[in-house]
Amino acid sequence: SFSRARERARRRTIDERRTARVEMSLSLDPARERDVFVEWVRKMHLRAPILPPAYVPYDDAKAVRSPRAIARDALLAFGAAVKIEKLRDGDEDADGTESETTSGTTTETLYRIKATTSRGLELFDSDVTGVPRRVVLNDEHCDVTRGVEVALMNMAAGGRGGARCDWSATYGHDTAKARRLIPDPRLREGDAIIYELDVVNRMPVHVVRVRELEDGSSVALAGGGWARCTKKTTTSGGGWETPRPPFEVTIETSAMLVKGKTKTGDEHGEDEFMEKRVVSYVVGDGRVPLALDAAVRTMRLNEEALVWSNYSGFGTNVTKASKLRRLIPALPSDGSEPLHGVAYKVKLAAMRHVRDVFNDGTTKKTRTREGLGQFPSDCPMNDCMVRVHFVLSTATAIGAHSSLAERYDTRSDASLKGAPFEFRLGCGALPEAVETSIRLMIPKEESRVVLDLTLGEEARQRGYGAKNCRPDAPGSKFGVVANLAMIQWDVVLESFDAAVNWYQADVSDMLEEALLIKEEANALFKTEVYELARAKYEKTLHKLESLRGLESSDFDRVEAMKCTLALNLVASLQKLHRHVDALKRVNKILDSDPVNAKALFRRSVSYLALHEFVAARDDLFACLDANPSLQSTVAKQLDLVKRTEAQELECERAVFRGKF
Repeated sequence: SFSRARERARRRTIDERRTARVEMSLSLDPARERDVFVEWVRKMHLRAPILPPAYVPYDDAKAVRSPRAIARDALLAFGAAVKIEKLRDGDEDADGTESETTSGTTTETLYRIKATTSRGLELFDSDVTGVPRRVVLNDEHCDVTRGVEVALMNMAAGGRGGARCDWSATYGHDTAKARRLIPDPRLREGDAIIYELDVVNRMPVHVVRVRELEDGSSVALAGGGWARCTKKTTTSGGGWETPRPPFEVTIETSAMLVKGKTKTGDEHGEDEFMEKRVVSYVVGDGRVPLALDAAVRTMRLNEEALVWSNYSGFGTNVTKASKLRRLIPALPSDGSEPLHGVAYKVKLAAMRHVRDVFNDGTTKKTRTREGLGQFPSDCPMNDCMVRVHFVLSTATAIGAHSSLAERYDTRSDASLKGAPFEFRLGCGALPEAVETSIRLMIPKEESRVVLDLTLGEEARQRGYGAKNCRPDAPGSKFGVVANLAMIQWDVVLESFDAAVNWYQADVSDMLEEALLIKEEANALFKTEVYELARAKYEKTLHKLESLRGLESSDFDRVEAMKCTLALNLVASLQKLHRHVDALKRVNKILDSDPVNAKALFRRSVSYLALHEFVAARDDLFACLDANPSLQSTVAKQLDLVKRTEAQELECERAVFRGKF
């Protein structure tokens, strides 16, 4: 037979190999065989050792694990507390779980569920309502027990199965309290629950957090659980920016209440829906449902999406006045929570950029006409030459725009002869409110900048008459009038000269730019505008400190400029009475150059201001040793230290006289 023939062939091969070894041993001389062996041993000793690869410990936290592996491990962690029986396998290829790592979205599971206890008590059955339930697994606001969550994680789309979960995997699990899950009052503690599960579908969605407008906390539902919202994009939008408070948006939306059936088979409630309408509102003003507002904040211009939420309300702090301002009604109309959720079809049709420039309510910038370019890459963020036209209006009382009176227009200014007003940013040519807003504009953009002077001294320091605004600024005579409540600028950024690109430019161009800004800062310092001077010194120094890989010739030039800017920055900080910050800066200089006479002198000034008289005197003597030509300057400063120390001692004697 075939097996016997194969055995004979195997034995024949073994005999041939044995014969070959015997013949080879007979052909070698024993002495020759010994020499060959010795040579082989010598070569093995001389050969470089082959080391094993270095041991790299396995870091489970950094390992990229598939969703199926996570689901399997979660099931194994429960042991016998969760038992799953698959009645029908789903389609693994059609499952949407793998999209989490590719598209940046997560997966929403649509499923049907029936629950009974081990005692035969039926708790609920979603087949009765005819509406599949929705859940995003592994989410903090997931509305199912941990046992059901693990069972769904281990089932593919189209799969059907059963799961038996002990009390420790359902309402006795730690997640039940965090998810605000309320058990059926008929349940007894310790009851096991048997679930029948049918995974209808899985689809990629974006999870949207529904939060209260006042404090940003999650919205808790009266019936247990948290407000949830998911968004499925049907048409992608353009650009990268999404609306945020206080942006003004225009949306096209329609809404429908998801209905189910009663146990008798009748439809639950009446049809409730909202026909398509176009609404405009300010993001976060409370005029649209919280879930819809949260979803719009994640959309880009012209994006279309389907939004589902189990909450259609407007938050907890609802007043009669806020109800009258609503643009979209709550569904259901009786104000109750929707049993199966509300579906919105939304399109972000328009978006007007509105910014709280300083995040304190004093200055609001509203884009009234689009420009050319993209924010922020085409904005004059750095100090550079800009050319603008603007109209200045003022009001003595906050009210409608009709109370504003136009006071100044650069186009009618005879000194400008119709040309735009040209100036360098960061030099105080215009009030801080306008200059900062211009930094956020793109060429040919028109924006309205409103400064609310009723908000106190902080607002007034950003307008005309402030120390960081030149007294001859255009329109200043109209902006320093008493009893002003509001100043408005309608600004058009005509053009600007782009600053040096510090990531691509040559070192010589960078140093030329740094020298120009240093000279501007020096001029501001001489006119006692110390805050603007400090900002220019600090920004330029930071850019120079970020340079790496310089040639030796360039390195010396950059170090010299850095030292000059650092010393000037220390002087500005001292004028602003920020002596602790000044000490940090000057110590950094002295770490690299311990005999820098100017740095030693500047440090003595800060030590004197902090009443460190011994340290101030030591630095002055060290300064004189480093540069004897400063003898007269050091002598005056030593005399000042002596007089200040004497005054301090006299004050201490006066305070403690007669107390001991």
